[in-house]
Amino acid sequence: MRNYLIYLFTTALLFITVSAGAEQPVKPQHTGTIPTENAIRIGMGKNTVIEFQDPDCPFSRRFSAYMSRRQDVTRYIFLIPATGIHPDAMEKAKFILCSKNSPQTFIDVMNGKYDKEKHTACKDETVEKILKEHKTIADNLGASATPYSIINGTYVLGADIEKIEGLLGPAR
Repeated sequence: MRNYLIYLFTTALLFITVSAGAEQPVKPQHTGTIPTENAIRIGMGKNTVIEFQDPDCPFSRRFSAYMSRRQDVTRYIFLIPATGIHPDAMEKAKFILCSKNSPQTFIDVMNGKYDKEKHTACKDETVEKILKEHKTIADNLGASATPYSIINGTYVLGADIEKIEGLLGPAR
């Protein structure tokens, strides 16, 4: 029950924040300084999208489904599982990072392929280190809820497709 209440509170807070227009320029000290070598990269489009995602967050999944339909983006994905409200998210994040094809596994997880199947994550210190790095980067940017994205230098909190499309232009 406590996790459900936390989820409801977080969802309401996210809705209020997004409704109030949470689109702002990234602070100059962060523009171009986000290390992406340990992020999951998908695509090679002209628009750069840095994403902070939780594999079990319904808003992250909506955001990811939209981004998967776009051919004009290069996505850098950082995983920040909210284990307090999504108890399986950490294992899914590890499962994604353990995969030989992390981009495809990420897409499969976000599409719900592994929601009912048992998945086994590796026990690799490198994966643990990458997840800690993802969290540190998110914390430094103030990304405490998912999805949190930086689209061509402007951050957007939530899966506000209208705002995202305003920053990227219409999908082609």
